[in-house]
Amino acid sequence: MLYCEKCGVYLSGSMDRCPLCQGEVTGEPEEDAYPALPETARPYGLAVRLAALLTAAALTVCAAVNYCFPQGGWWFLFVAAGLGSAWLLTGIAFWKRRNPMKAIVWLLAAVPALVLAWDWRTGFIGWSVNFVLPCFILCMQLAAAGAARILRLRPADYLLCLSICILAGFLPLIPLFCGALWMIYPSVVCAGVSAISLSALLLFRGSALKAEVIRRGHL
Repeated sequence: MLYCEKCGVYLSGSMDRCPLCQGEVTGEPEEDAYPALPETARPYGLAVRLAALLTAAALTVCAAVNYCFPQGGWWFLFVAAGLGSAWLLTGIAFWKRRNPMKAIVWLLAAVPALVLAWDWRTGFIGWSVNFVLPCFILCMQLAAAGAARILRLRPADYLLCLSICILAGFLPLIPLFCGALWMIYPSVVCAGVSAISLSALLLFRGSALKAEVIRRGHL
C-alpha cells in the first residue's frame, strides 16, 4: 500500500502523487479499489446525430436554392421554421419519454401554440382552429387513456393529466361561440366527447380525482 509521509496517510490504488498534498508517495501500488466502469454509449446518439446532419444538409440546400432563385420570396425561412418545430416537438417527447403523461401535457401546450403561429404567419386561413386543434386534443385524450390502460398506471399517475386533456377539449368552443369558425363539426365533436369523458371521469373516478387535486394543491 502507498504511504504519504507528509500527510501521514495510507493510500489505496496506484498513483504517483498524494491526492491531498501532491507530494511523492512511497510503498508498493496495488490494484484500484474501485474498478473502472466502461463508458456506455447512448442508444439514440447515432440516430440524433444523423438526423441533425440531414437537417443541416436540407437547410443548406434550401438556402442555396432560395438564394439562387429568390423570385418566390424567402421560403427558406419557412423550411427552417418547420424543421425547428419538428425538432422542438421531438425533443419534448424524447425529454419526457420516461413519463408519458407529462409528455402528453407538454405536447398539449406546445402543439397548439405552434399550429396557431403557423396559421397566423401564413395569413390565418383558419385551418388551425377549424381542424387541427380539435382533432389534436381528441388524439391527446385517447393517448392519455390508452397509455394509462397499457402501462397499468395508478390513478394518481394519470388522473390529473387525463383531466387536463379533457378540459382542453372545451377550448374549441371559444372560437365556435365567437363565430370565428367556418367548419363547426370538429369542434362540436371534440366538445361533445370531452363532456362525455368528463362525466365518466367524475362518476367513476371522482373521489380519486378529488384526492389527487387536494394532494397536488396542498389544500
